[in-house]
This record gives sequence, structure tokens and C-alpha cells, in this order.
Amino acid sequence: MSRPSAPPDRESLPAWRDHALEYLRSQLGGAAPSELGEPAFLERSPLAGEGAMVVFPFRAAVDGRHEEEYRVVVGRTEPNYYPGYNLSLEETFDLHLGTRFMLVLGVAQYRCADDSYDPLEDARSIVARVAPGRPIEDLDIAAAFAVDDQVHTVLRCRIDGTPVYIMARDAPLGFNERTDLPPQVAYRLHLGQVLRREPNPADD
Repeated sequence: MSRPSAPPDRESLPAWRDHALEYLRSQLGGAAPSELGEPAFLERSPLAGEGAMVVFPFRAAVDGRHEEEYRVVVGRTEPNYYPGYNLSLEETFDLHLGTRFMLVLGVAQYRCADDSYDPLEDARSIVARVAPGRPIEDLDIAAAFAVDDQVHTVLRCRIDGTPVYIMARDAPLGFNERTDLPPQVAYRLHLGQVLRREPNPADD
């Protein structure tokens, strides 16, 4: 399955649409869609060795029964498809970038029970920086990941009654109210958002 030589843009869109459909047929077989929705473009990637991408929405009955919304990302990257998760196409780019970051760095699950980490103390410290005095309830570690010599935790709790995820410990600080998402998805989404905020060296 060869990808088009031209980077994704409006002119090369038909070739990339065909490439995305071919990729989905290789992954989903008979459940692959016959058409894709209107795309969104990412002109550059903050990840080394990757570049412009395009994301297409599509609907498919991947489980053979229920048709649901999905997205497929192709371009100067390893192609992948994702459940819709009620994300915008821009947010799907963030999810894809976070997923690629985890794969390239070999990010793995981590067992916080094996160390002296205090999630409540960490959560209180983080919340105090942005919302001093807000009560924290029902706190637990939803997920934890080893990233080189660091540990990133995803804490699930309620802050002043609002359910949130907190990206904590050594992770880039962040909050996400999408607690309907699996914690590993919220984490990858957060990583992608952080990566896209990084300055472009070409702009220097």
C-alpha cells in the first residue's frame, strides 16, 4: 500500500482519500466504508520525521452490528483510525499526535502502588495553583505511564463537584472534563495538545 508522493492538500486530496480507503480496507475488511466525509488538514507535525496530515470522518459497523462514527488519519505519518469519541477533527489530530508520541517513545503502563507517590497531595498542589481552596473529592489514579525516567499520572476526581481528569506527577500540567473518555485516551489527547502548542523551529 503506497502512499501518494504529494503532501496532503486540496489538490492531492483525491489521492489521499483513496489511500485512506485502501488503508481502512486492509484494517477492517468488509466493515470498511465506501466513502469518507469532509476532511481537515494539519499542515505540519511537531513530531520529528512526520509532516502534513489529513483526517477524514467516516461511519462503519466495526463490530458487525452498530454503525458508529470514526476518523482515519493519513499523510506524512503512520496511518491510524480512531473511534469518534465525540471529538472534533482538530481534536482527532491531537489524539493522533499523542498516540504517535507514545508509540515512538515506547511509553508503558506504570504501577504507582510500587512507590511512595501521594496522589492527593499532588492533586491539592496542582489545584491550589489554579483554583485555591476548591475541594477535591473521590480521587483515584485512573492511569499511570512511564515516560523515559519520568512518571505521568492521570488522576480522576471531582473538583468543587465537577468530574475532571488531572494530568499530574511529571506530566505536563492539565485538566480535562471529558471523563467519559477512557483515561488513556484523555492522556493521549492532552499530549497531542501540548505538542501542538510547541513553537515551530521554522518560525525562529
